This record gives sequence, C-alpha cells and structure tokens, in this order.
Amino acid sequence: MNDEQKQKWNHFFDEYHTTAKTYTTMDALHTMAEYWVENEIIIERAAQTEAETNGPKWTPDVNDQDSMGEFFAERDVARYTHDKTLIPMHRYSSIVMLYSTVERELLRLIENLEKEHGPQKLKCKDIRGSKVEQISKFCEVFFSFRLADCSQYAALTELQKLRDCIIHCLGDVSLSSDKDFLVKLGQKRKGLFVYPNNDIHIDEECLEQFLKDVWSFFVSVFDALGWKIASHWQGDKLEKTFERLKRRHGKG
Repeated sequence: MNDEQKQKWNHFFDEYHTTAKTYTTMDALHTMAEYWVENEIIIERAAQTEAETNGPKWTPDVNDQDSMGEFFAERDVARYTHDKTLIPMHRYSSIVMLYSTVERELLRLIENLEKEHGPQKLKCKDIRGSKVEQISKFCEVFFSFRLADCSQYAALTELQKLRDCIIHCLGDVSLSSDKDFLVKLGQKRKGLFVYPNNDIHIDEECLEQFLKDVWSFFVSVFDALGWKIASHWQGDKLEKTFERLKRRHGKG
C-alpha cells in the first residue's frame, strides 16, 4: 500500500470514527434506494426482452390509430407479467422494506442516545402506540428531544399507513381501517393512486419521494443532535441514484 492509499484509508477511518452514530443509518437508506432502483431497471429490462421475443413482429402504420392500437395491445400482452405483477409487487415490497428500515434505524438512534446519556429503565416497547410513536415518546420523555420537530416527520406516519394496508390488506383500500386517511394521502402524494374500492397503485415518483423524505428526516434528526454525517453521504448522493431511472427513461 503506497502513501496515497494509506492517507486515503486513514482519512476514511478518522471520518468514520467521528460519524459512527450516523454512518450505518445513512448507508442503510442509500442501500434501500439502490435496491429499489436496481430492481426497477432489471424488471423493465426483462419486460423489454419479453416484448422483443414474444411481442408483435410487424411494424405499425404510425398514421393509423387502429394499427398503432393493435401493435401496443400485442406488446402489452407480452409485457403483462412484468407490468401487472412484478413491478406492482416490487413497489409494494419496497414500501414495506423502507418502513422496516425506518423502524430499525430509529431503534439504532435510541441505542446511540442511551450510549450518550445512559440506559433507561423503561423500554420503547413498554410505551403504547406504533413503533414510531413509541420511539418518539421515548425520545421526548427521556432525552428531551422531539422527533416531531424534525423535517418530514409526518412522512413516517404516511409511510406506515401505506405499509399497513399492503401488509394487512394486500393493498386493498376497501379492507383498510385507514381508508379515509389513505384516500386523502393519494390526493396529496404524486405517483400514489388510492381509490376506496381498488388496490393501491404506486408509481416511481411516489417511492422516490418517500425515500427523499425519509433521508431528509434522518438528516434533520442528526443535525438537531449535533451528530456529524460523513462527507460520503453529503450533497446529491441520493439524487445520483435516482438519475439511473431517469437515464433509463431517456430523461438524462
């Protein structure tokens, strides 16, 4: 190992030492974003291959609406499994995984706070409410720190309600006890389509924004606590991951 390499690794470990309480969380969120993006790309690539292999082999008349309609209908049949099953299920599972990541990293937050201030006799699980509510109350009571004051805190509840409908109702809004909340959420969030008697439909835009909101929330939490975030996770790190989707659509 030459001197330049040694210096690089020494800088990495020095920075990691000062960002130990935030590094793993930011890495987990970025990995979640990469997982979602990579699988969106893989499924779309497979759909295109299927359309080329089993889709229409003739060229439509671009000036004839019937010809164009028939061509796209045949192509959609070839892509059906990918468009109607794989992509929707992948986005459902990504919502569930993202919320699980949020819960796990909030528990890590509690662990780090207790390392700083000492362990508490009462545990989060002893407090009533959802996991986010438990941790929020725990932080406020024992560490005088309000998670609700941090940026995008409300997005955690929105993510939880969406996750609950997917887990407990298979995405069927009519079966959810949070039906009214979800319908209003669908009117608020771009790329999220929620109607009372239908399954939830999630577009890329919705997942991308939830990932950005969760990222902003943890950045706000760490900033409020004075915990440094490594330079590796600064700037437009998350946005660069999403650019891969834009390039796939020919937008970048």
